[in-house]
Amino acid sequence: MLADTNVCYSITVLDLVLRLDEHDVHKVIWTEDLLKELEDTWVENGVRPREGARKVCDDIRSAFIDQEVPRGVYEHLIDSMPGADSDDHLHSAAAAAVAPATIITHNLRDFPVNQLAGLGVTVLHPDEYLLGVLATDSSEVIDVISAMVKDRTNPPVGAADVLNLLRGAGLPRFAEAVEALVALRI
Repeated sequence: MLADTNVCYSITVLDLVLRLDEHDVHKVIWTEDLLKELEDTWVENGVRPREGARKVCDDIRSAFIDQEVPRGVYEHLIDSMPGADSDDHLHSAAAAAVAPATIITHNLRDFPVNQLAGLGVTVLHPDEYLLGVLATDSSEVIDVISAMVKDRTNPPVGAADVLNLLRGAGLPRFAEAVEALVALRI
């Protein structure tokens, strides 16, 4: 699974996606192009200073070192990728090079679903993707969200806070489904 920059932009969603990988729920793939775009986007939008943005990206490089798709593996595919946004061709090419793969993005219109499917790439909205993950492995997802709550100590947050952050980051159905599952377990 390759998360588009617009999905990783929210540190809460990025945290969730990476922790799900650490719990063997899915496998995250990344590229230097993706991390460079993420770092630059955070800095340009004033979300993080350059040093902080670089540290997060360096942590991803270190923790998920074997999951990088090197540019040499997909560079020859970039120009042949479908879609109007040439920046997204980098992500499509990386996913196609290691297909079957899934790209999760908020900008579905930038990734021609049918054409990419022919290349072994599934394109999903992150809310839809994470609902599927939740349906498949709900106990791991709940464990991950519980760990996110426990680890957020400055300032401390509750499960409702984390779920509201996920809602605000474009995952309303996922947050609602997690709330429903947690309520059933009480």
